[in-house]
Amino acid sequence: MPNRLQLTGVTARPTPPPLPPGALRVRGRIAEAMLAAHALAPEDAIEFAPDPRDTAAFAALRADGIVRELPGERFWFDLVAYHLREQARGRVRAMWGFGLALVVAVIAVMFYRG
Repeated sequence: MPNRLQLTGVTARPTPPPLPPGALRVRGRIAEAMLAAHALAPEDAIEFAPDPRDTAAFAALRADGIVRELPGERFWFDLVAYHLREQARGRVRAMWGFGLALVVAVIAVMFYRG
């Protein structure tokens, strides 16, 4: 067992785990710009000034905790928070869709009986 406990030298930085296929599927110009700049972690934060058309969307993303700010006006995009928000929105849409389908079915039955 020679050199098994030798801890000298520099170790390579571990590679990040692979992302699932849908992890980089985002919507919006701000999200696409942040992904293109690879600003997905605090250490990769970038200086970002949104287009004047996107200031409201940028403020909403910051309020939701998706775009996070570091000192020095540097921002990064939190993919986990983005996907959690999208899942929550999907659940709300599914509930509304189910309710609407139920109302349409009840109306259809009422016309069928009449």
